Parts: sequence; structure tokens; C-alpha cells
Amino acid sequence: MRLVRPLLIVAALLAAVLLPAGSALALSYPVKNVADGGPGSLRQAILDSNLHSGPDAIPIETTGTIPLATELPPITGDVVISGPGTDSLRVERSAATGFRILDFADGVTASLSGLTVSGGLATRGAGIRNGSGNLTLTRVVVEGNEALAEGAPTDEAEGGGVLSAGWLTVRESVVRDNRANAVGGGTFDSALGGGIAAAGPVLVSRSTISGNAAEAFGEGGKQSRARGGGLLLVGGPASVELSTVSGNSVVAGTSLTNEARGGGVQGTELSLVSSTVSTNSLTSNGFAAGANLELQGTPHVSDTIVAEPLGDAASCGAPLKSGGFNLDEDGSCGFDESSDLVGVVAGLDPVLRDNGGPTPTQALLPGSIAIDRGSSFGSSIDQRGLPRPSDFADVSNKEGGDGSDIGAFELQVPPVKGSPVLVSETPTDRTPPNTRIVSGPPRVTYKTKAKFRFASSEGQSHFQCKLDGKKWHHCANPFRPSVKPGRHLFKVRAIDRFGNVDPTPARFGWRVKPIAG
Repeated sequence: MRLVRPLLIVAALLAAVLLPAGSALALSYPVKNVADGGPGSLRQAILDSNLHSGPDAIPIETTGTIPLATELPPITGDVVISGPGTDSLRVERSAATGFRILDFADGVTASLSGLTVSGGLATRGAGIRNGSGNLTLTRVVVEGNEALAEGAPTDEAEGGGVLSAGWLTVRESVVRDNRANAVGGGTFDSALGGGIAAAGPVLVSRSTISGNAAEAFGEGGKQSRARGGGLLLVGGPASVELSTVSGNSVVAGTSLTNEARGGGVQGTELSLVSSTVSTNSLTSNGFAAGANLELQGTPHVSDTIVAEPLGDAASCGAPLKSGGFNLDEDGSCGFDESSDLVGVVAGLDPVLRDNGGPTPTQALLPGSIAIDRGSSFGSSIDQRGLPRPSDFADVSNKEGGDGSDIGAFELQVPPVKGSPVLVSETPTDRTPPNTRIVSGPPRVTYKTKAKFRFASSEGQSHFQCKLDGKKWHHCANPFRPSVKPGRHLFKVRAIDRFGNVDPTPARFGWRVKPIAG
């Protein structure tokens, strides 16, 4: 008896999951080659599937790159498209003219897996557009796509990688190096969602959103608005869990009226759990809010690292509701649960790497204060699929926690009897910490009240502050002094848990101008 190919079995099973009760049997339209058209091509499979009134499966049984000279036809019926893997199959634009790569029409229920989508160029949803239906991406890479709006009276670029108006689920996938770029509009330039822009419900799970950008450049008196470098999640409940949002950016420039929000994530009604949000940036000579997170409504954040904001704003644009066990490096997120860690350095590997699992992650370095200080909130794995918690015997857990690490990455106990003492936990530590000022007042200002946030390179440090000629004294983080007009110098130094004092305090000078009478 001839064996049925395993790929077809998987496709059929996935199709069965998507089929509502009483639906007609799904038909299969295999893709046999990487040609742009003709029998056995992806283009022909979509055309044939659209002609069938019931749900279908499109198993891709070839490897390589499918070069598109023109846009594929919109997908108008329920379908499961399954590729051989992101490293084995790419679907990308090969023509000089711009167009979207994949378009799922309104009302369609679809699943896409095992391929890379690249090179799309359109005003909205350059890589993938999901209408009002239900789209699930599993082990998909969406990279190098651009939503571009240029030269119209009102320019709005939206969804560089993915644009979704319906339900969107992203699992074990990577959305990276996509852009939403608006430039040269007559009155208004808007760039929304460099990686993903979604107006409906969203679930992002065990995925990485990295290197995406939303950039708006007006001219003269025009307004520039840029939001959501990695993720723009508005209009529906959204959840991001066990995921990494890193190295995304928002830029609003050139015009006289600029607004930049959410270098990593901008959104409403977001639940953010067991995730790592770091090294995202925000640049604007006007309004700027949230280099890492700018969340509105009633967002809820638990067991998450928010670290190393870059550019012209603090990590968070406004205080967020904490579900506990978070780490906030610069103190701007307003986490106030006793299990939260605020004003301490996370100890993250600054580089996204292949640390195992289907997506790249930022590892916790040995000695990170986030190790064993979190709570799994019911999850038994980390982003990579490795066990959680992995509890080091020599590191004390946070009260109420279960020994999990904070964030998306769980550092694994070595598979040997016992566990090593981590460097920063050893009582023989004689290395002083490094102190850095995370944020302060403008260098020249009329305001007599200042606000400083600072951080230490070692967890569980405390701080001493010195203002002008006064003596060193213990200070809270943030530190809020009131001063008179004139020049002032602020210094802060960290003292680690073993009593080592930073010998080179961080310094910040500024001037308060008198208000004319």
C-alpha cells in the first residue's frame, strides 16, 4: 500500500481543526514547484482554492524561493497553507514595482505555517494583510517588508510586516526588519506599526518582534506621527506572552509638530506576561512617550522585563498596572507590587541569539537579578520551550514566586548534581557596581523641581545622592529635588549588597533659569 506523505497528513489535520461542524470536506491543492505561475505553483493553488466553495489545504511540497513578479491573488476562502519550514521556503517580491505578498480577504479563516514572507512593498500590510477574518501564523518569518506612503496630501503607512483588522494569532514566529515609512505628505504624515499593526484581537505567543521601525518625516509645518515600532495593538483585546520585543524603533522628525509613541509596543487593553521588552527606541523633537512601552486603557503586566530604553523617552509612557514579578530598569513603568524589581539592571545579553527553540531570544546572563525572582503564572515552559521554573538552589526566590526567572527566557540549571554559585551571589564579591543616570531634567529649564532616575549594574543595590555642595545621603529612586535658579550638579553612586561603593559616581549638570518678573 502506498504511504500518504506526512506533510499532507499534517495539512489535512490542520484543515480539520479549522472546519466548522457540518462543513464540506477540505480539498488539497499541493504546490510542487517554485515557479511564479502555472501548474503546481503557489499562484495556481490559490486560484484553484478560490474556485472551491469549501475550505481547502495548500501543502507546499517544494523548497527554495518563490519569486513573485506580480501580486498573488487575494485568498477568498478558508484555507490551511503549510510550508516545509522558514529556512526551506521563501515567498518574496522579485519585481521593481511594489505589491503585497499575501492578502487574506474579509471573513476568511486561515492558517499559515512553515515559510518566510519577504520583500513586500505596499501602503498598508506590505507582507501580509488579514481582513476581518481569523488568521493564525505558526512558525512563520515575516521580514524585510515595507509599508510606504509618500507624496500624497495625507500619507499614512500602516503595518510594515502584518496588517490585521480581524483576529490574529502569532505563534513561534519572527517578525523582523520591517518598516512603516511615511514621508512628504501635504499636511500629515503617519507611520503605524512597523512590525504588526492590528485593529482586532491579537495573541502573540513564544514569538520575537525585532528590528522593525515606524518612521514619519513631515516637512515645514506638517505634522508627523509615528507609533508602534514593533507592535501597534489597538481596537481589540491583545495578549503578548512568552515573547521578546527588542530593537524596534519609532522616529517622528523634520516637521514642526511631531508625535512618537511606543518604540517597542503602542496599544490599548494589553496583557503582557512573561516577556522581555528591551532596547527599543523613540526619537522625536516633539512629543515622545514610551521608548519600550506606551500603553493606554487598562494594560496589565506580569513577570516581564522592561529594560534599556533608547532615544528621547523613558521605558514607559505612563504608569502601568502590575500583576507582580516585573523588572523595570528605569522606574518609569510605575510597578508597585512588592515582588517587582525597580531601578536595577536586568542583566540581559544585549544580542538576540539562537539559544534554542524556534525563535531568537535575549538570554539572562549569569548573575542577573531576574534569575529565580519571577512567577511562571501557570506556564511550564519559556519562549524556547524549555522547562520553567528551573530553580537554582543557591539563589533565593522572591516571596510568593515559584523560582521562575522574570521575562521570556528561563536560565536552565546545569544537568549535574548541585548548582554553581552565581558570580553576583557569592559573599566574597569585592567588585564595585557601576552607576548610570537613566533620566533627568532638561539641561536648561525654568522648572525648579527636578526628577532623576538611575540604575546599578548589580541587583539589590541601594543609592546615595549628592546635590551641589551637600553631603552624601541615602536617596530614593527616583530622586526629586527642589532647587533655586542657577547652575546645579547632581551625583549618585550605587552601593551593592556586599557594601562595595561605586568609586566613580554618575554626574548630571543643569541650569535653572529665573522666570522674568
